[in-house]
Amino acid sequence: MIIGITGNYEKEKIYSFMEKYYLFDYIDVDEILKKIVLKNIYKKGVKKDNWKNNQTLLLKIKNEIDKELWKRINGLGKEKTIVVDYSVLECSSIFDDCNLIIKVYSDNTYIATNEMELLKKYKKSSNESNYSKSKYHLELELSNDWENKLRDFINFNLFGTKKITVIVPVYNVADYLGRCVNSIRNQTYRNLEIVLIDDGSTDESLEMCKLLAEQDDRIKVVHQKNKGLAETRNKGIELATGEYISFIDSDDYIDNSMFETLLKEIEKTGADVCEGSFYIHLKNGNIKDVSCEQKGMRYVSGKMNLINAYSDATILIPAWDKLYRLSSIKKIKFDKNCFKEDADYIYRLCIEGKTFSLVPVPFYHYVKRKKVSITGEKISTKLFTLQKWGEEAYNQVLSYGEEYRDAAEKILYNSLVHILRNFMRDYKELLLENGEFDEEIHDVVSRLINLLLKAKNVKKFRKLDEVLEILNELIARDVLKKDKLPTIEIPCVGILWNSLNEEMMNEAVKLISEKSVIYNCVEIDLKEKYRQFIEDIYVHNHEFEGIPVIKASTLIDKYDSNTIMILNLVIKVSNYIYFNKQKGYMLEEIAELKSFIRKYFKQKIKDYAYDNIFHLTVDDDEYEYTDKICKKYIKDYKREGTNNDHQ
Repeated sequence: MIIGITGNYEKEKIYSFMEKYYLFDYIDVDEILKKIVLKNIYKKGVKKDNWKNNQTLLLKIKNEIDKELWKRINGLGKEKTIVVDYSVLECSSIFDDCNLIIKVYSDNTYIATNEMELLKKYKKSSNESNYSKSKYHLELELSNDWENKLRDFINFNLFGTKKITVIVPVYNVADYLGRCVNSIRNQTYRNLEIVLIDDGSTDESLEMCKLLAEQDDRIKVVHQKNKGLAETRNKGIELATGEYISFIDSDDYIDNSMFETLLKEIEKTGADVCEGSFYIHLKNGNIKDVSCEQKGMRYVSGKMNLINAYSDATILIPAWDKLYRLSSIKKIKFDKNCFKEDADYIYRLCIEGKTFSLVPVPFYHYVKRKKVSITGEKISTKLFTLQKWGEEAYNQVLSYGEEYRDAAEKILYNSLVHILRNFMRDYKELLLENGEFDEEIHDVVSRLINLLLKAKNVKKFRKLDEVLEILNELIARDVLKKDKLPTIEIPCVGILWNSLNEEMMNEAVKLISEKSVIYNCVEIDLKEKYRQFIEDIYVHNHEFEGIPVIKASTLIDKYDSNTIMILNLVIKVSNYIYFNKQKGYMLEEIAELKSFIRKYFKQKIKDYAYDNIFHLTVDDDEYEYTDKICKKYIKDYKREGTNNDHQ
């Protein structure tokens, strides 16, 4: 085991610390350098002012230092822990063989000398050595609490016995594989088994796997005929020899502290799975940090908590941003017949009651590409099987009890939305032929709309406004036929205000009856208690919009009539629209009817407020946007009102 120390002139503090606590064998390159300089310069009469600019001489000195270093290392034996203190370690052949590298900083910043720059220039142009490492494993600032940081680092990396098996499925990713594997090799936690499973690649991926294995003895290469991502991961689970296992997609990459951080957390909590977060590298070059969307939970256990955390994305769907305890998942396999293998796998871990420890820090870089996935399959082949999966998960979760309904509905919603988004993407990119999957997408959307219409609270569904935009765009483009979409009838209450005279009220009722079924009309005289009703409801309608509130007496006295009309009606609805961030989502047909009546009579009234013409709300507590102020008074009129059919 070789520990390399590089950086500025205060490295002796590091050595003193290691000597005190660990008794490592220590090689000070300064002593070697003095002997070689005396031999090559002073004894041979080289001018003192010129030797530092003499590249040939510097290279000779460098090679002699390397030769002497290797001699001493081999003499001590590689089974020992040897500390090499070398300011220009990056330019040495020892650099690639260091198991741990520590670069030291302090307030006295090290300034590169001419000889350092010359050696770096040589390093870039030399064909004699392959310098594969590009990152330091630990950058240590001596001005901070460096002793504890260094102690934790050494104890964890040198004396930790927990092996992590990293499974990397590979399929036609020659352009990305090096970046992926090197990000794993450069992990600060070194006890890794890296298994590259080539899934029948037709490019240079297999050859690159073999080349990478020659550079790092922790890498194993497996080749198989193309079987897809699920079976490739299952093969990796069978081959794993570590206590922990992780899955990394071969066109992505990870930050170098991922495994160290997740391992510390999973060891501390005893969880079955430890999850980090990730960045999404979009095709347009933008980068999205997913961790900002995660909830604040850190440890999840118990079936209900796990299912709820899964359904609202507190536990993230991907399989690749996680570290798993191998013994906990060894018998749970990825389903090769499921379109969304990751979603299904994490769902089954939650159903099985596996505990999750959550670290809301992004370590994983998920890179979206236009080319085929690592499964080698086109995304549309299994897309619509996800609907059946969602239905089965919905029924399974709901079978645990009514208290699981919200989670069941969210899981089904998420699966249907995934299909919808994938379909929309392929449609926009002109990958689908005219009418292709027409019947399937209508079926998906019909189920989605039915789910929304029957849900007690649609605000629980993630990013519903984006989903509704997709639905409306597909309807506008005539991909979805509106007459084929499902509808349900819901009871509503409408109020025609006293701003309408009797003739206009009759006209309004006629117009409303063309778009709904009116089964009862009640005329209410605005007695004193209903003055408060009007004031309350007017305040409720305008408190979000900043419109000055008019007193109830003003509303009533402004017109000759003190009568309002309350209508019981049934409206056939088919979809939601994004209504208002404070008030939530409104059913499309209700919003359209309300807007139509208001606009129609506003032209005839002209001198009065837009909202003081027609109010319409759902007469059902299950609908989130039902006007509670209105319903409070509706109960009174139902008891006291005279049921006079409006003629």
